[in-house]
Amino acid sequence: MTEKLKILIVDDNRDFCENIKDILEMKGYKADIADTGEEGLEMVKNDGYQLVLMDVKMPVMNGVETYKKIKKIKPDLPVIMITAYAVEKLIEDALKEGAFGTLRKPIDFDELFDLIENATEEGALILVADDDADLCSNLQDIISGKGYRVKTASDSGKAIHIAEKNNFDIILLDLKFPPLNGLETYLEIRKRRPNVVVVLITGYYKDMKDEINILLQKAAYTCIEKPIEIEELLLLIKKIETQKKAGTLEKPKDT
Repeated sequence: MTEKLKILIVDDNRDFCENIKDILEMKGYKADIADTGEEGLEMVKNDGYQLVLMDVKMPVMNGVETYKKIKKIKPDLPVIMITAYAVEKLIEDALKEGAFGTLRKPIDFDELFDLIENATEEGALILVADDDADLCSNLQDIISGKGYRVKTASDSGKAIHIAEKNNFDIILLDLKFPPLNGLETYLEIRKRRPNVVVVLITGYYKDMKDEINILLQKAAYTCIEKPIEIEELLLLIKKIETQKKAGTLEKPKDT
């Protein structure tokens, strides 16, 4: 993948662009540079890029405005937003529109390469969010063994942060998930990712029935009980993946 992947860097800081371009090319990627949002938009129209790294704050047309225009032309092109500033409203706007993720300057290159891989590899991207580390590890091994890409989060703060960084297809979210509760975690994730499919997980279904019903009314996909039946979970993931690809996502009738 890295030998063929073509990346566009859009940033008005030329030195920053050249530095990122050099590092990407050392890793085997092909990279081009655009100094403005307008130039980046024209290059996306004319070249076959697989990924765009987009600075948020640029003169005339900022990165979020540029991304929205790119989305109209190539809706499936992953875009990672980059910023050195506290521009949370702009970032939140971009994520709501479907930007793949965010990076802060100065760039952590391990994080950058991880995001590039997550944004461009095949297979649904899934987050397992549960404070049971052993369960997270076991589910990661099993689900990734079926060809999916899986990340884990062992507390609600990390889950919210990683959901901002990556545009997950599915989040498996435990309802007992400190320091926030399941409802609070869900709502924080939804602020950034309104279209992600959230599957609730709980070992306390009867005790949390009211909260579960609230979350299901707020567009959570379904709720499964612990201990988790692995085959049923894998079938559910496959069903969601198939429906999303076909544009026919529909919540189960029993939720």
